[in-house]
Amino acid sequence: MRLGYNRVHRLPHGYFGWRDVHSSGEDVQETLPQLTVGDSFPFCHLVLLSYSRDKNYLQIQHDESTISLEDIQSEYIFIELYNEYCHQCLKEVKEYKALYSMLAEDSSLRNKIKMMGIGVGSKKRQVARFRKQQTIDFPLFADQKSGIFACLGKPDLPTSYLVQRNSNGGRKIILVQSGHIRNRKALMEKVRSLVSRKAD
Repeated sequence: MRLGYNRVHRLPHGYFGWRDVHSSGEDVQETLPQLTVGDSFPFCHLVLLSYSRDKNYLQIQHDESTISLEDIQSEYIFIELYNEYCHQCLKEVKEYKALYSMLAEDSSLRNKIKMMGIGVGSKKRQVARFRKQQTIDFPLFADQKSGIFACLGKPDLPTSYLVQRNSNGGRKIILVQSGHIRNRKALMEKVRSLVSRKAD
């Protein structure tokens, strides 16, 4: 409970972002349910902002700057949703950077999982600037119109998803990490356990 409220949502751009979407001030109900374990991650088009660097890391085999999750060759992807104006998201940068290093140093995981972030409500230049300022090594992408965020059911930020490749080439959510990562080692063990299981 925060400030006496038992249901608090963190929205991209705070009140001003909410006002732009709901200019009438009415209490608009969410129309899409939040996606969870077992659901398919939404299909999305993403633009590589650091083309050569990110293309090599994600093992993209075509030469287009626009990609989909299906173009990423690894079986698993750890996807972080954040917003640069979200205080909790900024606090979580340290944890995500540590997770990236742990994955890169783990011989059993580094070739199976790729990590990426999606800036909710951010333009491409904002994402590029944020990545440089925060010295983030893994790829970041822009979700300027918050379309991916909406398809996921507008979860509280930050939220992360571990997704696995389906037999049809899509991606299935197998883990949802919402809010602050309280124990990164425990999260890594959970990820390792899920990856070690046989694919469906």
